[in-house]
Amino acid sequence: MKRFVFSLALGMCTTVHCQAATDAGLIRLATLEWPPYNGQLLPHGGLSGYITSVVAKAAGYRLLTTSFEWGTTVRKGKQDPFFDGYFPEYYSKERALACYLSQSIGNSVLGLATLRTAPIYWTAITDLAPYRLGVVDGYLNGEVLDQAIQDRRQAVETGASDAVNIQKLRTGKLRGIVVDKNVFRYTLQHAGGSGTMVLNTRPIAQLSLHVCFRRTATGLLMRNTFDTALQQQNLVQLENTYFKMFPALR
Repeated sequence: MKRFVFSLALGMCTTVHCQAATDAGLIRLATLEWPPYNGQLLPHGGLSGYITSVVAKAAGYRLLTTSFEWGTTVRKGKQDPFFDGYFPEYYSKERALACYLSQSIGNSVLGLATLRTAPIYWTAITDLAPYRLGVVDGYLNGEVLDQAIQDRRQAVETGASDAVNIQKLRTGKLRGIVVDKNVFRYTLQHAGGSGTMVLNTRPIAQLSLHVCFRRTATGLLMRNTFDTALQQQNLVQLENTYFKMFPALR
């Protein structure tokens, strides 16, 4: 039997201690291991976890999160009645119809990572067509690249996580991977590889991050209450505060 760890806004609790976690004062969100944005072992659950917990508290809630692989995170956040939603989610028109998206809780800049010894030079997405790129299963990669993938003009290999794709790049199994710049930088700092891998300075896309609340009456109320509190926050200041407290995560 799998044992999941649950994270509260200002602390940790196990499944046993969280059995009473059905109080009306809780927002229960599925999430994933995506450092430095999210991670059960990161301080305050990571940058996105910290921002979401601060906003939730300002809205009168406590935040409860559980980590899964991304596909499971999305499924549970949308369908499991235990959860009120999931995060962080990129904005797209389709996803805005699938759930009640909050206002932005941050931004993610996607880039192309390669080996230093085998760079890929490009100025337009079409320049990437000759290469098979690594992407994470279920992640958005920006409208232009995703359309090229859908039209089969861009060859890709899907991986279960950014960590898997970075390892494939490290070992030369992939020529390039699409990855968030902060996730890539964090991984190199904590797992090594800065001497062999590099992120191209040209961004593939910049996508906003959101909380995806379930399309229920409760989800709509939570989203609206959350957004009202979010409007009173300074996201740049919250991000700076987090990294000042935990500079090693930057």
